[in-house]
Amino acid sequence: MLESRTSSPSTKAISFQALFSTYLPALIFALGAGIVLPVVPTLAKSFAVSFGVASGVITAFLIGNLAGSLPAGWLIDRFGRRWVMIAGPLLTSASAFLTVFADTFVHLIVLRFISGIAAQMWLMGRLAAISHSSSPEQRGRQVSWMFGMDNTGKLAGPVLGGVIVSAWGVHTPFIAYAALALIALIPMFLNRETDVEPVRPKKSQGKRTMTIREIVRPRLVYFAVALFAGLTRGPLQADLLHLYAAFEYHLGPAQIGLLATGAATITLPIGFIAGWMMDHFGRKGTMVPGFAGVTIAMLALAASAYFKFQLTTYVVLFFAGIATQALTGGSIQTVGADVAPPEARGTFLGLWRF
Repeated sequence: MLESRTSSPSTKAISFQALFSTYLPALIFALGAGIVLPVVPTLAKSFAVSFGVASGVITAFLIGNLAGSLPAGWLIDRFGRRWVMIAGPLLTSASAFLTVFADTFVHLIVLRFISGIAAQMWLMGRLAAISHSSSPEQRGRQVSWMFGMDNTGKLAGPVLGGVIVSAWGVHTPFIAYAALALIALIPMFLNRETDVEPVRPKKSQGKRTMTIREIVRPRLVYFAVALFAGLTRGPLQADLLHLYAAFEYHLGPAQIGLLATGAATITLPIGFIAGWMMDHFGRKGTMVPGFAGVTIAMLALAASAYFKFQLTTYVVLFFAGIATQALTGGSIQTVGADVAPPEARGTFLGLWRF
């Protein structure tokens, strides 16, 4: 299945269209996710389960992300990205609202899993739209700035979530999340850039759907780059350094929260700069120094662990690692959008995200 052959004008990174189709919905989604972030552990604990079992609410969401990537890609190629980007917020809203009525821990786990799938559907649809409608000279900024909006929501959401819980109770943030997911749908109906549907080729044209091998084999080197880049960024993205700080330096939730807030504050402006650099100096010109910086920062952190540096030194090195990682933020997704085949853009991005 191919997308519409009608050419659409390139979407500029700084434009009304990009604001309402990409940045604003990403901010609204992240704000909703951030609002429920501090509430999820408390809700899990209310079911009187152990810490190990309660951590399943986090794992379920991540597994939903993983499980949703390939089906979302297939749906984009089969039905068009517009419908996938509409279904994602609807599922998010429904799962968030039903969480209010979750009466068992298993029910909560299932809803978090669905929420993970829904979040991946919207993100996949948005990446496919950027890959289709933006030029290479604009794409780095659009992808990086979209993830920058995500960081902004994660920075502001938990604070707002705490206020909501204090005022109206532990279930109220999920109602707010459900409402914000629906609000994020509004730009979808106002922006015609997403009105691109797949065109099923006629048999006489001799066209056919690309196989997985045909999609992957010519781009295998890019998949290798994505894999190793993901492994490089993994310790920081998975918050493993926060876990290390809790055990090694005995930091409490409030202190770790300050580190997380500081990390988000640093990531935001550097992420915007990284997008501009990719478009002006090229992907390699940004990624090579960025990942070199991550390497140096992680080696320094390893040295701090081996030689038992003081907490102050660790904090400085931690923020250095965050800063260098921010310089690579969005780079892998931008490369994926660059090399995605138009004939199977959704399937490719599903494999790429997976």
